[in-house]
Amino acid sequence: MNQNAPFWILAMLVAILSLGPFLAPYHPLEQNRDLANASPSAAHWLGTDAYGRDVLSRFLAGGSWSILTGAAASLLVLLLGWTIGAAAGLRGGWLDNVSMRTGEMFLSVPWLYALIGLRAVLPLNMKPRVAVASMLFAIALVSWARPARLIRGLVLTLSERGYVKAARGFGVPAWKILTRHILPGTYGVLAAQALVIFPRFVLAEVTLAFLGLGAGQPEPSWGELILGLKQAYLLREQWWRLLPVCLMIPLFVTCAIAARVAARRFRAAR
Repeated sequence: MNQNAPFWILAMLVAILSLGPFLAPYHPLEQNRDLANASPSAAHWLGTDAYGRDVLSRFLAGGSWSILTGAAASLLVLLLGWTIGAAAGLRGGWLDNVSMRTGEMFLSVPWLYALIGLRAVLPLNMKPRVAVASMLFAIALVSWARPARLIRGLVLTLSERGYVKAARGFGVPAWKILTRHILPGTYGVLAAQALVIFPRFVLAEVTLAFLGLGAGQPEPSWGELILGLKQAYLLREQWWRLLPVCLMIPLFVTCAIAARVAARRFRAAR
């Protein structure tokens, strides 16, 4: 298989899901009680739920919410990690010690328990989606440690390269050395980290909904679509409830493969 195939597949999946509300055949909130819990058909490819809502439409609309929220949280993590890691690697000293020790503390925090605890202290009158977004961004604010450590180590390595030392010897300003010779060398590890972090945040939203801390009814979300899996008897009587999960799997698998390919390319480039 072409090494670029995982990236193209991932880009296609993300593009389709980001445009989910426009591609949905029905409005995700439209109810038809006469077709409640209908099995897959030509009119409803993934069947309907207990309220007669089209599951495919809710999957696409919920995917858009999950994908965009996960992408925004991932971008925040990478931006913080890149900034803190580069500063620690370049400046060293007390800044390096403080940032790395703080990062070690954050790495020891179990994010799932932190999410549950954070939801408990948020106001109950917050809109569900605002609450979910607030929790994900709060976790993003404390998830910068791993990419920061990787960027720090890479910046330290790049700072010792011959061309960087030569640039310093010729009196090139530090900011030019940073922007032209050091930071561009970190793009590969950022790309690999993005492919690892992104599905984690999407999965975090699904987990919150599964635990009853998500967007909630009637808002469509991926977590809401798998709530029925808590009741095992439904899987015998309404097997099509597994179909949304089967559609989610390619996104996470493709992200994992693309991350491995990106990491291999980065190591080869070094």
